[in-house]
Amino acid sequence: MNKSFIIYLILTILLLPAGWFIIQKLSENSATFQIQKIKINGIPVEVELADTLEKRVRGLSGRADLSENRGMLFIYDTPGFYEIWMKDMEFPVDIIWIDKNGKIIDITKNVKPESFPKTFTSSGPAKYILEVNAGFSDKNNLKVGDLVIVL
Repeated sequence: MNKSFIIYLILTILLLPAGWFIIQKLSENSATFQIQKIKINGIPVEVELADTLEKRVRGLSGRADLSENRGMLFIYDTPGFYEIWMKDMEFPVDIIWIDKNGKIIDITKNVKPESFPKTFTSSGPAKYILEVNAGFSDKNNLKVGDLVIVL
């Protein structure tokens, strides 16, 4: 066999997994978030659903802003004490912790990007976490015990 052919074959074998990994990462980043409408205290909110591990990890990272009455709803399989951080965030958010029955159990207000690497968690087990623009909770008089309704 030709020496250059063997080198080419070895390089192909070594680079193939790297190429596959890059394609996988690009397809994950192009995944779109499904939109759902919810209502809190009579206020309609359009939320993007973060319902997979990849979407929950990415969250709102890297975005310049979030439109008014928009948010991201993180959905978990079971209630628990999930942590939120502000890695690669560019704007502050209110974090609304919601139990399995759709009741707000905690609100963490005005969490700033510079708080990273600090993590935030709820005072009780949450099944859903809603991130909205900072100030949304106060503007709409949200409080522990309010219900989040899926439309």
